[in-house]
Amino acid sequence: MKWFQSFRAKLILTVFPVVAGITIATLVLAEWKFMESYRKLFEEQFDSQISSFSSAKKKRIDSLSDVLDKIAAQPELLTAIQKKDFAAAGQMLRGQLEALTNDRLLSDLPGDTLRPGGGMPQRLSQVLAAGHGGSNEKEKDPPKARPTLRLPLSQMPYIALIDPEGSFLLSPKKNPSGGRENLPPMLPKESPNSAEFRRKSGKLQWLGERKLADVLKAQEVGYLRVEFGEDGRNEQVREVYITPLREPKTGKFLGAFLFGLPLQVLAEKVLYEQTKHSELGKIMSGIWVEDALVSTTIPKEERELVAEHIADSIHHTHRTQRGMTVWIHGERHQIYYRVLNPGSPFPLAAQVNLYPLAAMDKELAELRWDVGGLGVVSLLIALVAVLYISRGLSGPIREIVSGTHQIEQGNYDVRVPVRSKNELGKLAASFNEMAAGLALQEKYRSVLNAVADRSVAEQLITQSGTLGGELRHVTMLFCDIRGFTALTENMPPADVIDLLNEHMTALTDVAYQHGGIVDKFVGDLIMVLFGAPQSTGEDAVRAVQCALSMLAVRKKLNGVSKHSLEVGIGLATGPVVAGCMGSDQRLSYTVLGHRVNLASRLCSIAQAGEIIMDDETYADAKGFIQAEPMPAMQLKGISEAVHPWRVVG
Repeated sequence: MKWFQSFRAKLILTVFPVVAGITIATLVLAEWKFMESYRKLFEEQFDSQISSFSSAKKKRIDSLSDVLDKIAAQPELLTAIQKKDFAAAGQMLRGQLEALTNDRLLSDLPGDTLRPGGGMPQRLSQVLAAGHGGSNEKEKDPPKARPTLRLPLSQMPYIALIDPEGSFLLSPKKNPSGGRENLPPMLPKESPNSAEFRRKSGKLQWLGERKLADVLKAQEVGYLRVEFGEDGRNEQVREVYITPLREPKTGKFLGAFLFGLPLQVLAEKVLYEQTKHSELGKIMSGIWVEDALVSTTIPKEERELVAEHIADSIHHTHRTQRGMTVWIHGERHQIYYRVLNPGSPFPLAAQVNLYPLAAMDKELAELRWDVGGLGVVSLLIALVAVLYISRGLSGPIREIVSGTHQIEQGNYDVRVPVRSKNELGKLAASFNEMAAGLALQEKYRSVLNAVADRSVAEQLITQSGTLGGELRHVTMLFCDIRGFTALTENMPPADVIDLLNEHMTALTDVAYQHGGIVDKFVGDLIMVLFGAPQSTGEDAVRAVQCALSMLAVRKKLNGVSKHSLEVGIGLATGPVVAGCMGSDQRLSYTVLGHRVNLASRLCSIAQAGEIIMDDETYADAKGFIQAEPMPAMQLKGISEAVHPWRVVG
């Protein structure tokens, strides 16, 4: 016996996987809990940031939305647009929106906040009171409630006027000398230039083939990416308000104006500074918009990769919120994003947090080493214990294993020595009793297979020796030898048995080939069932095919056998009672019923080489055979006239 087949080896190979499995399960569970802790911390930080962003956004909308709606409702502005006097409209918008920008920025300074409930800035209210965008002489003495800021390039507002089709009516341009062209002073020369704000086509690209009038039903807030500076290297995300302009009486859509202010990035810088020296690692943030990531904390070489992952997730999965692990420059990173404006006609924008997982991976590696070392020690201890215990067990167990192999090969006479009275001795004695019982059971099985059909025998064994009576739809086949009595009248008994055994063996093989169950042998007659105890769904067809094969096999035997025999076959189909019948000491599986008697009578009228069937068998099998009707006849034991059919092919 090879070593790995020994009891000791099997015991080792059993214990080692258990110890290794427990070690691996412990490691997996520890890693999962560890990663869940990290994930929960990151998600809580992300949710906190999103909550702060949403709160600040609500305050901004509350303070700006009503003001912009009031600007859009000014009669002078609407009149100018209806007259297509875009220069005057631009002059009005510029003065009012720059005043709004100035007040907004001053409100963001420490010690001052935006007015709750959408209150109008003081300077803007006075500009509106002047009745137009700052061209009146009253504006020469601006209010002193708030100072006028000289805005840097990054804080300049974006202001644009759009027609109902979505095309820009006024937009900034530069002349070759670098100065400003003689256009209505709607926008300052230093205004940012956005890929979405200004295209060569002069139309809002995100509209596609749609018209602005069909899309913009009310004021919308969205996010767009802008580039500014001489070389366009600086990027910024603008929160853009697009406000519809409508004729007061009819509500006719006249166009809209855009007002965009930069999103403040102070929060992401503070978060980055707070976490860059923590054990968890730095947390970087940004805004994904127009398939690009704008951030002051995520390095530029990583922004493009992160933007690609987010764009792929949003465009293919259409999920507005997701956390995913990605590889960036050979290190794992966790990305969380949440779409800020789902359902908006603007391009989708998302708040993004990026967490390098290098610190977590380092701690996981240390955890794996610690748990792995503990697992190795556990395996060594288990090995010593197995070797000690198996020394006293391997001999008796080896004998029992050898005996088991003998039984597997069918040798039920094998016995193992009983060497002691302990558990191993009891096991050896039980093994010997089992072997004796298996030998007896095999003898019973052999006898049962010899006296009953194999399928019936299997069901009798599996169902504890009984098959209850049941009503089944069965096709019965009776095959009888013609002239058998005259043929065997003067034959020695041994020759008669040999002749019948040869004949019945051949026909039994044919019955099994077609899925039939041999019910019984009655002298020179064989009875075969199709549909009991189990049905194949095409029992009548199989029965007819079996009958044709029986004729062919008998014809072939006649060419080689000492005696030539001819048979007649009868078939009938219908409901019968099927089950084990007899006494408590002797049972036989068979079928009872009118159709059984009919099949027997049809067999009795069949001439040599004929197959006679009833009308129900013909109805079930007529698509597979050729048969001709026979005259109606009255059969013995059958009250009604029978209309049999003779198989002709």
